[in-house]
Amino acid sequence: MNDDVFATRFDEPASEDIAVQEPEEPIADSSPAAADAGGDDGGGNGMLGPIELPSTGRLLVGMGGAVMALSTLLSWLEMGPDSFPNIAGVGMSTRGVGLAVFLVGLSLLMRSRSVGKSVGLSLGALGVIVVFIVLFERFDGWLAAGVWIGLAGSGVALVGALLQGLETKERPTLDINPGPAALGAVLAVVAATWLDWLLNLRVMGAEPLNGLDHDVLYGFPVLILGAITLVLTVDLLSVPRLVMEGRRQALLLICQVAGVAITVVAGTSVLGMVLGISGYSSGPLVALVGGFMITRSIKEA
Repeated sequence: MNDDVFATRFDEPASEDIAVQEPEEPIADSSPAAADAGGDDGGGNGMLGPIELPSTGRLLVGMGGAVMALSTLLSWLEMGPDSFPNIAGVGMSTRGVGLAVFLVGLSLLMRSRSVGKSVGLSLGALGVIVVFIVLFERFDGWLAAGVWIGLAGSGVALVGALLQGLETKERPTLDINPGPAALGAVLAVVAATWLDWLLNLRVMGAEPLNGLDHDVLYGFPVLILGAITLVLTVDLLSVPRLVMEGRRQALLLICQVAGVAITVVAGTSVLGMVLGISGYSSGPLVALVGGFMITRSIKEA
């Protein structure tokens, strides 16, 4: 009987032994190196995820803003034979222009703004630098390298802002409150032409200078941009809301750019007054209010 039992057990299939001897599937390597060397299905960046590079326009805006900010730490005026220590543009020697360019440059560098605001900030900074160059070009040899570097930086930022507008496919829909926008444009025009922009405190009884005087010149960009905004605002009132929407949005974008640029130009003159270059004149303050009203009147719908 023992032989029968032994034969029966011998004839049974050794299923348990075969299961143990089956080759196991290789276990995936869970090391960090294997995770970083993932497949081509998007896992190549591991835990970091996909790296998003800024667009060309945004990159140029940031680079231009950085150059603008750094240029104000250099010398803008050469008074001595060796121009050292440097007369930095961020000080009071530039009548507030350097400080305005410094703040605008940092704003463009540190924060991504809408197309209209980026173009307006860059255009305003470019305008005040050009005015500064025209005012001091009569003094041969006074302009230093910092002002030219700032001019180049503002130009790069302006080109980048324009490219950013071309690269953006989906733009936010803009809307305007025409009453405050028109009033802000009128204030800008009046401030540039009719109000005092600079007081000559050195000569007693001297007549105040308006924004169009050859010793001021900041009223010219304010006058041009304010007049453009006023004309376009009147045109917007006559354009039906449901017809020619593309043209309406283009006009609103131009008005937004003009409002921001007016704010930068007028704010530059206000900074000059704060730094003690001149007395507190009415023109820059009223123009600043006008530019602020235009900017605040245009919002995303």
